Amino acid sequence: MTEDIEGLVTSISINQVLVAVLEEYKKLTVPTLRFLDAAKVEKELVIDYDEDGPSFTFSLREKNDGE
Repeated sequence: MTEDIEGLVTSISINQVLVAVLEEYKKLTVPTLRFLDAAKVEKELVIDYDEDGPSFTFSLREKNDGE
């Protein structure tokens, strides 16, 4: 099961994340400046899986230039 989840997590696209978030919350408002500044910020998407949920948690973290 863990290998199946790891494979799923690595295959998730940004589009799938956005669609899932909008299905959950129906609407998401982002200020224009936040949207425009997003291209300048060095962050990466983190996807964690909770088997107890079961659910996914999406978050951001600072990009590590050493990776």
